[in-house]
Amino acid sequence: MTNVKTILNKTVFRRFLFYSILMVLLILLIVTVILVYPVTNYIEREKKADIIRTAQEVANHITEENKKNNDDFFQTAVFSYLEGRSESEGADVILADSEGKIVFSSPSKDRTGKNLPVIVTQAVKKGTFVAYGNVNGFYDKAHYVAAVPVLDSQGNPAGCVVVAQHTMWSSDAVPSVFFVFTIVVLLAALLIFTFTSVYAFNTTRPLKQMTDATKRFAAGNFETRVYVKNKDEIGELATAFNEMADSLASMEGIRRNFVANVSHELKTPMTTISGYIDGILDGTIPKTEQDYYLSIVSDETKRLSRLVTSMISLSKIDSGEIKVNKTSFDILDVIFSVLQSFESKLGEKELTIEGLDIEENIMVFGDRDLLHQTIYNLVENAVKFTPQKGVIRFDFSKENGFNIISIENSGKGILPEDIRYVFDKFYKADKSRSQDKRSMGLGLYICRTVVGLHGGRITADSKPDEYCRFTFTLPEQKRRKLLSADNKPEEN
Repeated sequence: MTNVKTILNKTVFRRFLFYSILMVLLILLIVTVILVYPVTNYIEREKKADIIRTAQEVANHITEENKKNNDDFFQTAVFSYLEGRSESEGADVILADSEGKIVFSSPSKDRTGKNLPVIVTQAVKKGTFVAYGNVNGFYDKAHYVAAVPVLDSQGNPAGCVVVAQHTMWSSDAVPSVFFVFTIVVLLAALLIFTFTSVYAFNTTRPLKQMTDATKRFAAGNFETRVYVKNKDEIGELATAFNEMADSLASMEGIRRNFVANVSHELKTPMTTISGYIDGILDGTIPKTEQDYYLSIVSDETKRLSRLVTSMISLSKIDSGEIKVNKTSFDILDVIFSVLQSFESKLGEKELTIEGLDIEENIMVFGDRDLLHQTIYNLVENAVKFTPQKGVIRFDFSKENGFNIISIENSGKGILPEDIRYVFDKFYKADKSRSQDKRSMGLGLYICRTVVGLHGGRITADSKPDEYCRFTFTLPEQKRRKLLSADNKPEEN
């Protein structure tokens, strides 16, 4: 009950109900106005036509009787006929002579001996009289009135027949009809309000849950999920919200692991550096061994430098600050430059480099510095995980305007259950690459991002205990059209 009150007190919910009900009321009101008057007018026309038809039939019958009985109005058969028609039609039937004196009147309203209103007698002399009202006070209520002349045997006016009927389908009934329609509209509005309230409550409940969950997210609790009941737009939103919650929970886990990893990775080399430097300064480490420990300090310093560089690159990637300055260059120059950086390690492990004995240039269009970092990360992985006297193989091809470059190394490779995650941030396949003690799991993520910024793709392929291959695509060198001396375009 508290949740219902909370939702009903929400401004958005009240506004939704208000405008919904207002719209329904306006629609029903318009429909009422459109329907009441046409229906009323139609029934009035039909009633008038029916009254006129009845009066005409009665007048024709009396005219025929006059021809048979020498214009005698006071016939029992005529009076019986008039009384029968009055009962069957539910109407007031009157027969008057040429002076307007009533010779017959329905028993329910006996006006025999009285005179018809002058307006009726004068109108009948000119033809049929039709009116709606009390006919100058002749009737106490508004009636549909039709007066038709009665002819004698010679065809001359001998009097008239008046048929009058009181009916609810008249102009006086419009307010009543409108009132009935108003009641119907209000009942409909009440039903609509009820169903709308229930619908709005069910609709806004996931939104309320999402609001509560968002507050919990802000407090660091990412376990809350929204119950998805329907498959409509709100249901899709709730599903997307749950997916976002899963992503946030995953990112929070990654963040915590990242903080723990960074803390460990920074602490370990700094402790090593500090310990060895202190040992050299206080004489604990003899001078004959200082060069050895200084080389360790140098390696740890470089390790810190690589870590900081990766962190800076990651920060730029996440913030979208990476700017791609594309130029045309030979990717082989970058590869040879990277291999020179690993010359000592390649010699130590006696690794063989294959696939670089090609004569043509591999021209690409991209950011030289970013691609240098990408190839450096891939070669570093290859050197790191290639066993002693192993092979690192390069392969080049072209397809659909892209250069396809592969870097393959022999060795243990990557297990099938790990290969799909190797490009994820902070991911390390510990089972297949347990020797990767110093990696932060950022190198391949950076590679994928850089290649993606160039419009290419990078994939990983591996066969355990045989090889591991990384393949990426880069756009070929762009060709620009220049004008030669004879104004003909030529490619450069």
